[in-house]
Amino acid sequence: MQDVEVPAQVDIASERGARPMGLLGARELRPVVVIVAFVVAIVLGVGIGFVTADRDQSAGDTATGQTPVAELSPVQGTPSWAATRSPGAAHQMVLNSEPNPAALRLALQFTVAAEIKETDPSTTVTAAQVTVVEGMYFGAVEGVDAAQDQYWAIGRINVAGAASPPADPHVWRRIGSGPWTIVSHGAGACDSIPKALVDVWKGSLQPCIGA
Repeated sequence: MQDVEVPAQVDIASERGARPMGLLGARELRPVVVIVAFVVAIVLGVGIGFVTADRDQSAGDTATGQTPVAELSPVQGTPSWAATRSPGAAHQMVLNSEPNPAALRLALQFTVAAEIKETDPSTTVTAAQVTVVEGMYFGAVEGVDAAQDQYWAIGRINVAGAASPPADPHVWRRIGSGPWTIVSHGAGACDSIPKALVDVWKGSLQPCIGA
């Protein structure tokens, strides 16, 4: 009688148990890794979205809620006293002799709009609605160097659409190449003008009359 070899039964469970642990772990953990990666991607995406939104909001606040620094600091010409300084000396200046008279006026308009906004955050008044009336006085007082030169402007304003605009007259000042700022406005504002400058203007300041 011929012996017949009977095939051994395959033990699937034993075979799985005999596989190398590295291969088994890699195959079985792969779905878990994919899920974790997906969740991390979602979290990162949400985080980036919040950061981007905050940046966009900040940019909007800078453009609409704050006065742009560049607008407050227009280019100015080299003063006549640059080569021979006499600190404290006052000079009457001509607005139209500046490199960009319109930019200088716009800087003053921005200061007024910013002050109105600070007083009433709900207002929608912009610099475009502010007008510096013709007849503005413009002058300067020498400093020990260009950074200490003081530029002064005195005038009156109109604000389109404003029921109660800031009281006139307005006195502005710029130190060196810094931004224009409002020194004072309303009754008594002209008292803040340096005496040397008032003397150069012969003491007759139309914007100050009646204030």
